[in-house]
Amino acid sequence: MSTNRREFMRKMGAAGAAIGSVSIAGCSGEQTTTTDGGGDDGGGGSGARVVEEDLPEERMMDDVIHLAYTEQYNPGRYQANRLVDQRLTDEMGIPTVTDPVEATVVSDREESGDYDIVTYRWSANNGEPDSIIVTRFASDGSENWTGFSSEEYDEIAYEQRQETDDETRQELVHEAQDIIGEQRPENQYLFNEYYYAFRSDRFEEDSVVVTDTGLRNIWNYTQIEPKNEEGNTIITNNWDPSDQLNPLNANAIGPSRNWVPTRFMHDFLIRTGPELEAQPWAATEWEWEDDTTVTFQLREGMTFHDGEPVTASDVVWTYEMMLDLEPPAYLNNVVQVVDSVEQDGDYTVTFTLEEPYVPFIKTTAGIVPILPEHYWTALMEETGTTEQPWQITIDDDNPVVGSGPFQWGTWDQGSRFEMPSFDDHFMAPNIDRRIQRPLSTSDAEMEALINGDYDLLDYWFGDTQQLQETVEENDSLGAIETLGSGRQSAWVNCQRPPFDHVPMRQAFNAVVNDTQQTIIDEAFDGFGQEARTFINPSLEFWHNEDTTFFDGGIEGATTILADAGYVWDEEGNIHYPEGMTGK
Repeated sequence: MSTNRREFMRKMGAAGAAIGSVSIAGCSGEQTTTTDGGGDDGGGGSGARVVEEDLPEERMMDDVIHLAYTEQYNPGRYQANRLVDQRLTDEMGIPTVTDPVEATVVSDREESGDYDIVTYRWSANNGEPDSIIVTRFASDGSENWTGFSSEEYDEIAYEQRQETDDETRQELVHEAQDIIGEQRPENQYLFNEYYYAFRSDRFEEDSVVVTDTGLRNIWNYTQIEPKNEEGNTIITNNWDPSDQLNPLNANAIGPSRNWVPTRFMHDFLIRTGPELEAQPWAATEWEWEDDTTVTFQLREGMTFHDGEPVTASDVVWTYEMMLDLEPPAYLNNVVQVVDSVEQDGDYTVTFTLEEPYVPFIKTTAGIVPILPEHYWTALMEETGTTEQPWQITIDDDNPVVGSGPFQWGTWDQGSRFEMPSFDDHFMAPNIDRRIQRPLSTSDAEMEALINGDYDLLDYWFGDTQQLQETVEENDSLGAIETLGSGRQSAWVNCQRPPFDHVPMRQAFNAVVNDTQQTIIDEAFDGFGQEARTFINPSLEFWHNEDTTFFDGGIEGATTILADAGYVWDEEGNIHYPEGMTGK
């Protein structure tokens, strides 16, 4: 354990006031608390609490539930959550409870709205801002679990996806970030910098491909060159895909433990390349005939894992099934976008869109898997899910049949998922198989890498300084450091108290921003950058460095809430404004 992490853990066991001792910055802007683009101009209220006696019990704030992954799963994130939660409780009088649960439970409870705050890392992984702007924050976004809704935002969100002029679209994307910055359904902890380790004694180092998702990308797993027999099988630490491998289900294209095997076993018309550019894949080329018509030429000679040919009819069937049945995971990028899809022979497919949709190549053609019509029609019939096939349970009895570079092998649920390479693929991997085998702790994962039981780490949630030192001391290990395109954030439930009230979200943002550098330095060992918006600076053209955020720490947060009518009792407990009550 590094000195920083050890000292941080010691502090976490001390009183909240000691943990939360930070300098107080000025605040400015709307209601004298808004800071535009990190504006340093001081001003605003004193931050003094309004204390009242004999407040009605129904106005006292209930426990705020911070849904979190366990400390075992991600120690840094867990400790960051604890730090924020203790500051809210001890310094703001907002009773916040860290609620650590298993990964699959986080997904289920977030979707059902059973939380107040939830924290994790999220990235679109394709360099396309529409995947975030609409999917995460539009009122009908397929992954808008916060329930955030704004007519002004929706208008801009859908306008940017139709705008063909890059500069004009950039302005709209920046404006969308600013609205979210002011409304604050999301509050960024940091932009993560990642350190990915691998066995350099088993692979040619110049064949290792790192992208914004690190080493867990299709380019790395198809191009990495083994040095010896030990390198022919890659065993990694990605968590077990225990909750979903059905490619029609939102969870299969959400958490990395699921989307990695899902995307590795399927093909797509295009894939996003290492530099986040659209690259030909199952389609060798495409051409826009006008703003709403695009034709793809399929690669000839492709087969599914059961030996059946991949043809235009499979592509057409996949999209028509989605248009007909409307799986929730594909509402924003297929159902709302595609008017019709037609084939011309076995290898030509033409899409007609409802209206211009600029991100179509990446966010539709690059995300929708090509499903085998013969297999899925039979599977839907056998399982009685002809109307909702996204409810099918994929397992050894009903495995994935795709056409991707890897295929279904064996699944010992909870402990091991094995994918052999598909040798008939046009991008057949140089390795024989990939195995996800999770271990219970980061220490166990590091030991497995050192001992050779792991070949590389898809993830590292442990002490990054310790991992870095281990790599530097071991000639058998190598590593790559990179800034991903995602961010570590806390999302709030906008559909119930207390975060259905915008001032409470803004105050929360002020506390998070004031805690960011401590989170980066102590919880993440200095591997990260301060974050104010949901688009990473690695996506330079789309990143709005002037996004609205809220400054002033505890003083600024108190001013926001006092101005909105919140009061405190003599014990320091916060109470809602008159006319408002809790859950």
